[in-house]
Formats: sequence, structure tokens, C-alpha cells
Amino acid sequence: MTVRLYQLGGAWGTSSVSPFAMKVEAYLRMTGTPFEVKPADPRKAPRGKIPYVEIDGRILTDSQNILEHLEAAAADPLDAHLSRAQRLRGHALRRMLEDGTYFLMVHLRWVDEAGWAAYLPVLKTFAPPLIGGLIFWAIRRGMKSMLHRQGTGRRPESEIHQLAIEDFSALAHGIEGPFLFGERPSTFDATAYAFVSACGGFPVSSPPRDFVVSDPKLAAFRRHVEATYYG
Repeated sequence: MTVRLYQLGGAWGTSSVSPFAMKVEAYLRMTGTPFEVKPADPRKAPRGKIPYVEIDGRILTDSQNILEHLEAAAADPLDAHLSRAQRLRGHALRRMLEDGTYFLMVHLRWVDEAGWAAYLPVLKTFAPPLIGGLIFWAIRRGMKSMLHRQGTGRRPESEIHQLAIEDFSALAHGIEGPFLFGERPSTFDATAYAFVSACGGFPVSSPPRDFVVSDPKLAAFRRHVEATYYG
């Protein structure tokens, strides 16, 4: 089985600008699953969501659905060694990152002016030449509106930074070895790596980014995953 992974390209040393795409790729690398990366077209993405994968002619979207599908089909699932308590703790950490920390990181890239100045040139490389960067200014307005409705956009920047630091601090506190749960990786490591790398790899200094880069446990975790699976 070869998985075709459709995602946006990478920047700043990361394989994709999307932490959810990085999560899927990290899982594929951890399991040794053959895969090839293809450029995603948001207009063709199922449910309008990126990344998506093609497996044996079947298209799957949503990073967690993809991982659960692959885990269910695997002869040796990555999470097979986890206890019930570890699975529940991993679930809580994953939900924190994907449904909380994610919106704080969206602010750092799409709302913060310095972050936007660094992010826009990368986004332009994904757009057709005739569209250029104009579409991303419209998307930026939509992202700001989304953050306002979700609640993050109603907070002062100092609170956004502090919440992100607390999230990553909670993640760091939960790391029990080279991986989250000791010596062996799990699907939760794929998520954790994606968010640590996405925040730590962003080239604009901010309190959350500086915390991720300087925290010994997060830095060691990121280095270990990259040395083990990314060469």
C-alpha cells in the first residue's frame, strides 16, 4: 500500500505549513508506511479540508480520521502498546493542541502583523500566478472573523501568548522519555511533533515560539523525532 498525501508545501525547515499535514506525514514515517507527497488543491479537497490522502483509490480527509483508518488497518498498530490511561491522556493532549492551541497559532500567523509579513510570501507560492496574493488577504479577513467567533480573537495578545505557553508547558510536562509515553512512539507523538515543529519552526519571535524553542524537553523531543524519522 502506498499512500498519496495531498498537502500544502513546507517552509522554514518544516515539511508543510499545516500542522495537520505534518501530523499525517509524521505518522506515516513512524509506521514505515510508503507514501508520496502531492500538492493539494483546496478547491478539490473533500469537505474543503487539507490534508487529504488517497489509499487504494479511496480519498480520506481530516487528519485524525486518516490516522484512525490506518491504525485500524495496520497489522501492528502504533498505539497497540498503550494502556487505557495513556490513551486517555494522549486524547486530552491531542484535543488541547488541535482544538485549543491551533487557534492561538492561527493568531500568530494570520493576525499578528510580524507573523503575517513572514507568512504571506510563503502562502503566495501556493497560489496560481494570476491570483497572486490577493486571495490571501480575503482569507485573512475570514480567519480574523473566525477567530473572533471562536473567542481567541476577542482576547488581548498577552492572553493569547500566555495560553499558548501554558498549553506547550502542559505538553512538555507530559513527556516521559524520548517519546510522550517512553521509548516507543504513538499516534499522539505525531500530533505533538507537528505542533511543536510548527510553532518552533516559525521564523518570527513571540513568547510562545521562544518558549517552545528554549524548553529542554520540547527541544529534545523535536530533535529525537527528526533524527529518528526524518534523517
